[in-house]
Amino acid sequence: MVETCSGPDRTADALSAVLDDFLARRLAHRRLARLAGLMILASTRPPSRQLQRTAAYLEDSQRSDGGWVDCEDTAWSSFVVGEARGRSGLETKRAISWLASERSEDGWGFCRRDSAAIPLTSQVRLLVPELRDARSSEWLRRAWTADLESPVQLSYKASWFLVARGDLPEDDALASTTSAFLLADQRASGAWGPWKTHPAPDDCFATGLAMWAIATKMKGEQATSALRKAVAWCSANCLHTGLFPTHYVEEGSAWILVGWKAAIGSVR
Repeated sequence: MVETCSGPDRTADALSAVLDDFLARRLAHRRLARLAGLMILASTRPPSRQLQRTAAYLEDSQRSDGGWVDCEDTAWSSFVVGEARGRSGLETKRAISWLASERSEDGWGFCRRDSAAIPLTSQVRLLVPELRDARSSEWLRRAWTADLESPVQLSYKASWFLVARGDLPEDDALASTTSAFLLADQRASGAWGPWKTHPAPDDCFATGLAMWAIATKMKGEQATSALRKAVAWCSANCLHTGLFPTHYVEEGSAWILVGWKAAIGSVR
């Protein structure tokens, strides 16, 4: 039998210890940025000294042009630096300027030579509010509408659309259709995968992101029921360490933390 942890606070404590370890070992900046950023999004900010150390480490790897490796790295790194130093700081301003210059179509791929993608565009919109404009809103709407008409719909793209739509009306028909799809795509276990019948096991990233989208963007009995099943899945699958048995265990556990805390707050 798998030993379980007591709840999301245990996961938050475990991830804080992991972040300290990452800093001590000077691991790749993208791993630190993603972990610290997800802790912030989960309303579990790293302690002030830890956050400042992370920001300093990230600033050391910022390139002279204002970016990091690509648009995804730059969005997460600038988000953490901005949370630590303030969004009016020079490093954050330079990152925003670089991201604005790297648009692909009206959204974002990994760089301007890459095709724009829903996950990348959504992450930029979520983490860099200065670039959450009408151009990227309309691109996101068009791209997700096209995906909904394709043979296979991915749950995490639906979640990204809901989380990142931001300035679109709450009663928008596309949002309603997307919400219904995401609720119906939940597995009997209470988790999500790439899609409901995909042969891959339950996925921490897809589950955490779906929980977050439902908790923050949906209301009603169906949403509450889905979140309660997902919370039960989290409790049953969390190890005694507070982490989850998944590939990229720290990042996967951090995504679960974001959704788990939002879900618990929503169903109370």
